[in-house]
Amino acid sequence: MHAVLLERPAFVDVSIQEALATLSMTELTKAGMGGGGWSRERLTDGNGATVCILPAKDGYAAISPREDHQWTAWLEAMGSPAWGDDPRFATKPDRVQNWDALHALMSEWSREIGKQDIADLAQNAHVPSFPLKEPAEHLESPQLASRAAFRTSKTAENSFKTIGDPFKIELFEGDPPPQRIPTGPLPLSGIRVLDFSWVIAGPTATRYLAAMGAEVIKVEAPGRGDPGRASDLHTVLGQAKRGIVLNLKQPEALEVARRLVRKSDILIENYATGVMDRLGLGVEDLRKINPNLVYISASGMGREGPDAKAVAYGTLLQCFSGFAGLNRHPETPPRVGMAWLDPMCGLKLAFIAAASIWRRRRCGGGARVDFSMVEAMLWTMAEPLIQCQRAENVAPQGNRSPVYWPHGIYPLQGADAWIGLVITNDEQWRRFCERTPGLAPYKQKSASERRELKAEIEPIILESISKQSLKNIDKILSDLGISVAKLATTQGLANSPHLRARGFWDAFEAGHLPGLPWRADFPCAVGGAPGLGEHTDAVMKSVLGMPEADIAALRDGGAFG
Repeated sequence: MHAVLLERPAFVDVSIQEALATLSMTELTKAGMGGGGWSRERLTDGNGATVCILPAKDGYAAISPREDHQWTAWLEAMGSPAWGDDPRFATKPDRVQNWDALHALMSEWSREIGKQDIADLAQNAHVPSFPLKEPAEHLESPQLASRAAFRTSKTAENSFKTIGDPFKIELFEGDPPPQRIPTGPLPLSGIRVLDFSWVIAGPTATRYLAAMGAEVIKVEAPGRGDPGRASDLHTVLGQAKRGIVLNLKQPEALEVARRLVRKSDILIENYATGVMDRLGLGVEDLRKINPNLVYISASGMGREGPDAKAVAYGTLLQCFSGFAGLNRHPETPPRVGMAWLDPMCGLKLAFIAAASIWRRRRCGGGARVDFSMVEAMLWTMAEPLIQCQRAENVAPQGNRSPVYWPHGIYPLQGADAWIGLVITNDEQWRRFCERTPGLAPYKQKSASERRELKAEIEPIILESISKQSLKNIDKILSDLGISVAKLATTQGLANSPHLRARGFWDAFEAGHLPGLPWRADFPCAVGGAPGLGEHTDAVMKSVLGMPEADIAALRDGGAFG
């Protein structure tokens, strides 16, 4: 986009390491600001008071009654058990502190109920919950069928269904494309984004749009604003944005929002389905006042279909899709895992937004984008979806590979020190056996034979590697031509000379924040995250041309909280 606008080549350097690192944004930010890292030892399934998995009569269900009102509703959905009044579970910090006891009590109830029934009870109480499904169960999903989410791919012998684009797009007629596109120092210079999104997925998308030069106006409610402010999320995802507060319960504030829409190019929101329509800010209302608007909605299941109103969080959809069931060791129950779907969706949303602007510049008109997070999740799972259609075994493998052996994570000498080891051919294996005491009898074994004998071979490898330091094992294996990598900690990434040299970390007065997973021959917009409502007055003046007296009157009337 930038190269075409400037009529010259552009250079962009994308780092896979940095792209993956940004999926752990909260942990990275904590390390960059001088905080301690989290332990990687998982004795339980993380912070169960936020999201957890419960055993069911026929599998598992995931629930997330993280807010106080959701917890109250969840207790009622369970039939108001007597232990619900136990002071150990009165507040969220109490529930975190006494999680093992609480999980045991909930599990005693849930084991007698089907997984879909648990999810239905919760959803009817407006508590986010989904059953853990196998990938194959999604192939006949009424929700996915109603959205025409699947595409059919054909081979010489068979045809298979996989997820196509995880969004639906509707194009609107509007003004013709501009005769001249204004250029600026950044790809999205001159583009204004009205950002009604919150928490992770939407703010991640608008973070990238802001970095590419768009003027992002973050709209928050009075009071606590975006829940991301309660952690380090807003500190990094709010960078280079302007922040305003609008009390959308006030008609005057809604009129301000509509006036901002007239002056904007993109609107992005990820509220629950129906919220924007009830406010009079739905796509059909706003396209009447700005037919060139790119209106992007992101939701768990998509805005249309029989499950459109299901309340969802990204971690729950990781469970629902079948990913959590596969992303584990075979001998352990499913775990929620880190919240990586949200930032991944943010990347895709940013791409869609930029592509929509590119299309508008060439063809004119606006667009509506209906993005489904569960479809995005299943989009990443093409292989297990195809495997189950071929009647192949789809099962968790832990750190194993169906092709290579050894293939896994091994502990080293010292605290929380690990390496990833992969041997990809028999010659590497023979060299490894010659260097490792005790492996000589297995030197001529093939990968399949080694896998069959893993109960004998694995302890020998563990004993040998666990006595080595990272420096020693790295040199030994590198000299043998064997792929090996240190498992980085967030503190290690914060102090990485490589990432520092690449400029991945942005320096601020309070410390360092993780930057963008790309480098380019054009700059990126930088700036701190806004305070709650920090730019309300400035935006009213600069964007809407509003006199100070009108701003004061709106504030006195409660439009700004």
